[in-house]
Amino acid sequence: MKTAGVLLLTALTAVAVAGDLLVRIEPASDADIELAAASGGAFLQRFDGWFLVRARPDDFPALSERLSCRALGAALEGRRCVYAQVAPDFDRQQLAACGTVLTEDREGVLLRVTAEGVRKLTRMPVELCGVSTEPVRATGTPSAERQAPNAMVVSDSLIWQLMARASQDSAEAVLRRLIAFRTRYAPTDSCWAAANWFRQQLAAYGCDSTYLDTFHMPLDTQTVNVVGVKLGRVNPNLIHIVCGHIDNTSETPETFAPGSDDNASGCGLVLEAARIFQGIEFDYTVLFVGFGAEEFGLVGSDTMARECRERGDTIVLVINHDMNSYGTAGRDSIRVVGKRSNPPCSTWVEYYMAMADTFTDLKCHREIVDDQASSDQHSFWKYGYAAIRDRYLDRDPVYHTTGDTIGPFEYYMCGTNNVPMYTEAIKATVATVARLAGARADTTGVSESRPVPLSVDLRVLPSVGRAPVLIRLSPAVRPVAVYDAMGRCIRTLSAPQCHPIRILSAPQSPLPHPYYLTWDGRDLAGNKAGPGIYYFRTAGASAKFVLAR
Repeated sequence: MKTAGVLLLTALTAVAVAGDLLVRIEPASDADIELAAASGGAFLQRFDGWFLVRARPDDFPALSERLSCRALGAALEGRRCVYAQVAPDFDRQQLAACGTVLTEDREGVLLRVTAEGVRKLTRMPVELCGVSTEPVRATGTPSAERQAPNAMVVSDSLIWQLMARASQDSAEAVLRRLIAFRTRYAPTDSCWAAANWFRQQLAAYGCDSTYLDTFHMPLDTQTVNVVGVKLGRVNPNLIHIVCGHIDNTSETPETFAPGSDDNASGCGLVLEAARIFQGIEFDYTVLFVGFGAEEFGLVGSDTMARECRERGDTIVLVINHDMNSYGTAGRDSIRVVGKRSNPPCSTWVEYYMAMADTFTDLKCHREIVDDQASSDQHSFWKYGYAAIRDRYLDRDPVYHTTGDTIGPFEYYMCGTNNVPMYTEAIKATVATVARLAGARADTTGVSESRPVPLSVDLRVLPSVGRAPVLIRLSPAVRPVAVYDAMGRCIRTLSAPQCHPIRILSAPQSPLPHPYYLTWDGRDLAGNKAGPGIYYFRTAGASAKFVLAR
C-alpha cells in the first residue's frame, strides 16, 4: 500500500481552471491527506501543521464538510505566492507592504506577491519559499520509500585519510573568495561570475563533468544552478546530492552583500567536500550542486527537484548546507534537520549524526519536523525525496545584512565566527557521503582494494568525435550501457550489435577475442544525443567519450 506522501504526489491533480480556490487544510492525521485528495483537492505544498491545496468551488463544500479547512482566495493565474518564515521577534506587519497576506502560522506568513514584492522581501531578514499555484505533477517512485541507509563497505582507514584532508585554512580561504565577489544577489552579473568560478573549481577538483543549468526567476531574468557530477562506477542510477545555495542578499543586495554565513558557508562546504574527494571514485553517483535564487523562494532547487522527479531519477539522499559557520560559546553546535514523514528522514539524520560522532568533533542536535518551508531541502521533500539539512544552533544577529562577514572567533556581531566548527561540519558530510556512496581510492595511491575484473577491456575509438562511435570490448560479448553527463542511462548496446572484426587503426590489446560495438549517437527513443560528455560502462570497465557537434 502506498504511503500518504506518495498518494499526495500522485493523486488527483485536476487541470487548473479560472475560479479555482486556494484552500488551507489542517489534517488530524495522514489519513486526512488522502481524504483531501479523494475529495477533489489538488496538492500544492505542505507546511508545518497544515497543507495547501487547489480546489474547484464545487468541490469546496465536500472538503469543508469532511476536513478542517478554509478558503484563502482565488488561485489567480500568473500571480506568485511565497511563504516567508520569520523569527519570533520579527514585526510581521512589515510584510503587508510586500503583498497580500493569505494566512499565517507560528513559523511564518503566506503572501500573494508581485515580482516587486519578492524584491522587497529579499531585503528583509526572512527566509522565502516559493509556492506554485499549479498542482504537483510527478511520475515514478520517489526514493523516500527507502527507509534506511544502505551503506557501502568503505574502510575506516580511508575515511580517516579523507578527514585528514580537511583544513581550516582552506575552508576559510573559500569563504573569503566568495565574499570577494561583493554581492552574489541572483539578478547581478557578479552572481553569474561566482557561479562560473564555482563551476571551474568543481572541474579542477576532478568531477567527471560540470554544467550550468539556467532557469527563469520571479524578476523575469535568468540565473543558474551549478552542478558537478562524479558518476558512480557500479550503479550510476543511484544519486546522492551535496548542495548549498550560491546566491545571497542584504539590505543593499545589488551593490554589497558579503553573505559569509548565508551562504558562502553552505556552498563553500560543497566545494570543500569536492576538494577532499579529489581523486576518489564512487560506487554510486554524487552530485555537487550550487543552487541559484534560493533567496527568491528556493527557485533553483525547486527547478532541479521537479525535473528529477519528472524524469524518475532515484535520489538516495540530499544533504543541504545553509548557514553553518556561526557558533558562540556554549552554542557551537549544528542542528541536523529531517522530516518526520512523507518522506521519512529521521533515520538519515541519525546516520549523519553517527558518522559525525565517529569521525569528527562536531556536536549535533537532532531536529525532526513535520515540515520546514525554508532552505533547499524543502524542495526535495516536496517531490518525495529524502533530504536533511545542517545549520547552526545559534542564530547570527546580522542575518541578511552587510554585516554578514568573517569575524573573530566566537564574536557575536558577524556572520562567520567559528571556522573550527564549520570545518568539522565539512568532515561530517564527507564521512557520510563516503560511506553511503561507496568511496574508492584506487586512483589516489591510498591502499584500498576494489574488486574490478582485470580481464575486461573497454575502449572508445576515438575518444573525441562525431557519431557513429566505435567501442572495443574484450574479451567477452556483454551489454554496454551509455550514460550522459548527468548520470542517466540513455541507451544499452547489446550483444547482437557486436561484431568480431579487426581494425588496423585500433590500439592493440593483450586481451584475446576483441569485439566491436557501434553507437549511432541516438538514445533509446531514437533521438539524436546532443554534444557533450558520455560514458560507456560494462561490468568492470568504463570509458569516456566527447561527442562533438
